[in-house]
Amino acid sequence: MPRSVPNVRLRILLALFLVSIFVGAQKIETVNGVRVVHNEKGGKWGANPEVKLELVRTIGGLDAEVNLSFNNPNDIVQDSVGNLYILDTDNNRIQKLDSEGKFIKTIGRKGQGPGEFQAAHSMDIDNEDNLFVFDMRSRRIEVLSSEGKPLRTTKFRAFSGGQIRLLKPGLIVRGGSLDYGIVMGRVKKLPKLLEVVDQNGKAKFAFGEATDYGDGNTSWHANYFNLDTDSEKNICLNFQWQNRIEKYAPDGRLLWRADRPLNYGTDVIEKGFVTRRGAQGPKMNVVSSGIAADGKGRIWVITLRRQLTKEERGSGGSVVATDAGVVSRTIPTQPKVVKGDAYKLEIFSPDGILLGEISLTHHAHGIRIFGNNLFIREYYNTIFYQYKIIENESH
Repeated sequence: MPRSVPNVRLRILLALFLVSIFVGAQKIETVNGVRVVHNEKGGKWGANPEVKLELVRTIGGLDAEVNLSFNNPNDIVQDSVGNLYILDTDNNRIQKLDSEGKFIKTIGRKGQGPGEFQAAHSMDIDNEDNLFVFDMRSRRIEVLSSEGKPLRTTKFRAFSGGQIRLLKPGLIVRGGSLDYGIVMGRVKKLPKLLEVVDQNGKAKFAFGEATDYGDGNTSWHANYFNLDTDSEKNICLNFQWQNRIEKYAPDGRLLWRADRPLNYGTDVIEKGFVTRRGAQGPKMNVVSSGIAADGKGRIWVITLRRQLTKEERGSGGSVVATDAGVVSRTIPTQPKVVKGDAYKLEIFSPDGILLGEISLTHHAHGIRIFGNNLFIREYYNTIFYQYKIIENESH
């Protein structure tokens, strides 16, 4: 029996409607040969996210025992057998833990010799479980075995603050902040965002365009970003004060740029100023505080739903020396906030489409992903939250 014309038309209209919903979820254009994605709220997944997070454990905290009592822990990595390495920056050490979060040993100490740190800020781990530790103050990268044995030191003449990630063997990408010389007027032209160097510290090439705000001070502050690499060594960036997420190929080609609706503006509210003692940064709304890529190439970004209140921001608290000779943070001078609704995780597809979001109930100041383990750093309470990424089987 032939189909009725109304039923056919209805199906065609329904199909067109569904397509319009998908296409309407974002506007995609090409600008100077680059894919630019303007996402809308909600994301592709809508009310049925394809992933969820399950809390495995917390590591550290203000009341932790001495080996898990951190002072400004800036990074965490996981090796091939599940051991964890926490970069305890202000204690000039790395704490090695087993897969259950139990302390194994301390790696490193304060100093300027091999395996010693002055201001270690970022680290990464290679396929042989060697640690690459970037020390800003010493302008070098210390390469250590998983047991803490010094293997190699890479020194740099000039190396600004920020993060490092490993690319193909022998190459490292670094970035996070611009050369401070633009604040003081020593650097007239905005430098590139990222630089690739070899294992001897020699610069190979630089790439990525900074946003020019018209003065060095504002440009320096407003171009701060976090970075991570995916399994194909593409480089992903999120900007702390800009509505801007980018993905670059390993050779420095910009693959795409994306933005999304925010509940606040990103204009400069009030410009800062420069004094003899340093630079007072501009007043701007904070957008995001971390980025990480998972094994499927999806990009996870820590984003603020709203701006924090004065009570929520805190001031980091005071520190106290312990019997073990390390320094531990104590109760923040502002009330400690354990739960809240200001932060969320946004999940983007490998090509910049906003898929969905997951609410967080605590502060979040950094993120790393290894396998199905997702780690979030919470600065004020010196704690790491370890989550398991669970794929929704119904999808």
